[in-house]
Amino acid sequence: MFFLILTLSSVALSESMSTSRMCSKILLPVCGSDGKTYSNKCLMECAGVSLAYDGECSSKTGCACPLHINPVCGTDQKTYDNECLLNCTGYLKAHNGECETQKVCACPFILLPVCGKDGKTYDNECLMNCQSVEKEHDGECKKAELFAPVEPVCMCNSMYFPVCGSDGVTYDNECLMHCHKAEFVNEGPCESTPAPSCHCPHIYNPVCGADSVTYDNTCLMACNNVKEGYPGACKS
Repeated sequence: MFFLILTLSSVALSESMSTSRMCSKILLPVCGSDGKTYSNKCLMECAGVSLAYDGECSSKTGCACPLHINPVCGTDQKTYDNECLLNCTGYLKAHNGECETQKVCACPFILLPVCGKDGKTYDNECLMNCQSVEKEHDGECKKAELFAPVEPVCMCNSMYFPVCGSDGVTYDNECLMHCHKAEFVNEGPCESTPAPSCHCPHIYNPVCGADSVTYDNTCLMACNNVKEGYPGACKS
């Protein structure tokens, strides 16, 4: 009975010694797969962690990368020692090797404007050359007129209240008369212009008659027994 108890005690002691390893205090830092630095490999294994690489872990939190130098350029235009460190930042790789540094262009603070072939004005020729732009001419660029002048749109209602304009034309209403840049003469049709004997829609779609008079639409022109000259207002 005593022998059996002794045997069981020996087994328990053996298991206890195997699970609680004694590690030395030698400093040989290693980086574990959990991203933490351990003083030596023994302490790392006691923590149940596998080896990522020898040496201390990189400063990137939770990111275990080897310490070898194989530079890559990230899309943030920064150079990283290796692709692993780049991946830790979340940026993508632009290309292998170091990032190209921006060319520093030192120019004097002199105001001698020149116009580049890109249509932009630069303070001086040096600043223009820094942008790899050729010179068009000395002095500021001329501001090109981007849009041709547009005739103002004349918005009138379809109310029929005829007036006579200073151009001798009867208009459906005073608004349409002003659209033709005519001045008010009197209410009602002009004496020289017979009132139309036919009913026409109140649509403003000007046509120039063969009599060189602008009519609001082809119907009104036909009511005056005038042949069409061309679409649109008559050219003065």
